[in-house]
Amino acid sequence: MTAKPSYSQLQEKVEVLERELSGHHDIEKMLWEKQDQLFKVLDSLDAIVYVADMESYEILFVNRYAEKLFGNITGKICWQVLQSNMTGPCPFCKNSEIVSSDGKPEDIILWEIQNTITGKWYSIRDRAINWLDGRVVHLQIAIDISDRKKAEAALQASEEKFRTVADFTYDWEYWINEKGSFNYISPSCERITGYSAQEFEENSALLLNIIHPDDRTHLGKHLDEELDTSKVCHLNFRVITRTGEERWISHYCQPVYGHEKKFLGRRASNRDITVQKKAQENIKRNETRRAALLKLYEMQTLPIKEVCNFVLEASQSLTGSDIGFMGFLNEDESQMTIHAWSKSVMAQCEIHEKPIVFSIAEAGVWGEAVRQRQPVIINDYSSSSVLKKGLPQGHVDIARFMAVPLFDKDKIAAVVAVGNKNQNYDEQDIKQLQLLIEGMWQIIKRRQTEDELIRQAEMIKHFTNKVAHDLKNPAIAIYGLARILKRKHEELSQEKLENFIEQIVNSSAQISALSEDINAYISTRETTLHFVDIDLMEIWQTIRDEFEPQLKKGKIVWIEPGSGIPAIRADRHALLRVYRNLVDNALKYGGSNLTEITMGYASSDMYHILTVQNNGEVIPPEDIESIFKIFRRKAGESTAGGTGLGLAIVRELARHHKGDSWVESGADGKTTFFMSIAQNL
Repeated sequence: MTAKPSYSQLQEKVEVLERELSGHHDIEKMLWEKQDQLFKVLDSLDAIVYVADMESYEILFVNRYAEKLFGNITGKICWQVLQSNMTGPCPFCKNSEIVSSDGKPEDIILWEIQNTITGKWYSIRDRAINWLDGRVVHLQIAIDISDRKKAEAALQASEEKFRTVADFTYDWEYWINEKGSFNYISPSCERITGYSAQEFEENSALLLNIIHPDDRTHLGKHLDEELDTSKVCHLNFRVITRTGEERWISHYCQPVYGHEKKFLGRRASNRDITVQKKAQENIKRNETRRAALLKLYEMQTLPIKEVCNFVLEASQSLTGSDIGFMGFLNEDESQMTIHAWSKSVMAQCEIHEKPIVFSIAEAGVWGEAVRQRQPVIINDYSSSSVLKKGLPQGHVDIARFMAVPLFDKDKIAAVVAVGNKNQNYDEQDIKQLQLLIEGMWQIIKRRQTEDELIRQAEMIKHFTNKVAHDLKNPAIAIYGLARILKRKHEELSQEKLENFIEQIVNSSAQISALSEDINAYISTRETTLHFVDIDLMEIWQTIRDEFEPQLKKGKIVWIEPGSGIPAIRADRHALLRVYRNLVDNALKYGGSNLTEITMGYASSDMYHILTVQNNGEVIPPEDIESIFKIFRRKAGESTAGGTGLGLAIVRELARHHKGDSWVESGADGKTTFFMSIAQNL
C-alpha cells in the first residue's frame, strides 16, 4: 500500500505547479505581444493586406487600409466581400499554387488584377504562411498600381503620337541617302504634286521631271551639289503637278548624320508657298493703294532700335515736345535701360557720357510713372515738387514734362518721356502717346513671337528628326529579326532563336525607354508643379532603394551627408525624377572607374543647391555646354547608351523651380551635377 504524501511534499508539488503555470502565462503574454506587433506592421502598410483560412475562406485578419475600402470584413468569406458577383471561390484564387502537395508554404506568387469593387488595378503578392495558431493560411498583399496603369496607357498613346509625326507632316518631306536614292518620302508629296511616294521611289527621275522647265537647270545643279555640302540649303522653285497646275515650292535641306557622325544623306522639307507667292504679287499690284500704310509697314521690318527712334521722334511730333527719351524695364521693374534719346537731347545735353541704365528707386520724376503705375504730368517743372530730385550739371533745361508707362499685361515694359511742350500737357497727349507706344509694342511683341516661333519650329524639327532617327534603328532591328523568325524559325537552332529574341527584347526596350523619356520631357514642360516641404534624406533613401541592385552589382558606395539637411520646398515627383536621371546617368556613363556616388546639399542667399557627384569617367570639356540639351549624348555614344533626354529633363525641372542645372567635371577626377532651387517657392 502506497504511503500518502506528507503535507510538506504536497506543498512542494503545489509550488512546482505554480511555477510552471507562471511560465505558461509569460509565454502566452509574449505571444500576444508578438501578434500585436505583427498587426501594427501590417496596419501601417499602404496596401490591402488580409489573411484568410485556406479551407473555409474565412478572413482572419484585415489591415486598416483594406477596412477603409471594404469595411469591417474580419470573419467574413473573402470571395463574398472582396469581389463582386462571385457565387463561389474566385476562379483566379491562388490557394492551390501557394502550398506544396504536402500542404507546406511555397514561394510568393506575383500577379495583377483589376478589383471588381474598387475598379482599381493592383499588384498582388500571394503566399502561404504559418498562422499564430499553427495552421497554414493565405496572406495577400495588394498594392494599388492604377496610376502606373494609366501611365502605361499614356505611354502607348504617346508612342502612337510620335509614330505618326513622320507620316503626317503637312509639308512634303524626304530623305535622300548618300548614294542619291530615296530612303523616305512623306505621303504629303501626293497632296502637293499629285504623285504618290511609291511613284517617286520607283522612278528616281520623277522629281526632276516635274520641275518647271525654267527652274529645272537650277534645281538639277542643287540636287547634284547638296550631297557634298554640310550647310542648310534653301531655294524656291516651281513644279508642274499631275493635273498640270503650277505650284511654288520652298525647299530646305540639310545633312543627316548617324552613329559617330556618319553621313547618311540629306533630309529635305518642301513647303507649298503658292498662296504666299500670289499674295506677294498682289502686294506689288496694290502698292499705290497701300501708300498710306507704308510707314507702318516699313516700321514692322526695321530693327528694334530704329523702331524706337522712329516712335520717339513721332512722340515728340504728336505731343509738340522738344525733347524725349525711351527706356525698357527689366523683369522686376527695378532698372530701366535707355534705348533712344531724341536728337534734340543729344544736341543740347552737355553731359558727354550719358548713362543708359537707371535705378527706378533712385529716379526722379520719370520714375514716378513706374512707382505710381500711371502717367505723370508736370506742367510747371520750375516749381517745387517732392517728385523732383534735381538735374545734373549740363542737363537739358526742362519746362514741362510727361512720362507714360507701357504695360504688358500687369507689368510695365517701357517708359516714354517727353518734355518742353510750348503749352501744357493734357489727357489727349497721354492718349496719343499711349496709342503710339502700344502700336510699337505690338510690333516688338510680334517680332519676339516670330523669333520664338522660328526657334520653336527649329526645336520641333530637331526633336522630330531625332525621335524618328532614334526610333528607326531599333524598329528596323525588330522588323528584320521578326521577318527572319517568321521565315526560318523551324530551321534555326535554339541558341539562334534565343539570341534573336533577346535582340528583339533589347530593341523594344530602347523604344520603350525613348518613349518614356519623351513623355516625361513633354510632361515636364507642360505639367503644373505642386510645391511641398520635402525631406531630402527621405528622397535620397527612396532613390538608393530603387538603385540598390545596380549599386550592389557594381560594388558602388552610396554616400550621403550625416545630418543637418533642411527641408526644402519643391515638387516631390519632379525631385525624384531629377535624382533618378542623375544617378542613372552616373551608372550608365561612369564606366569601370565608378566606385562612389555622393549626394550633397549647399545653400546660397537665394537658392538650395543640390548635388550628385560620382568618381567615374569625366565629361570632355567640349560636351559640358551641350550635355543638357535634348538628344545630346557624349561623343561617340550610341542610342543604346541612353535616350539623350535625361539631362534635358533635369534642366527643365530646375527651371520650373526657378533655378538652373550645370555640371563640373575633370578637375579632381570627379563629375558633379548641380541643381539650384529657389528658396522662395
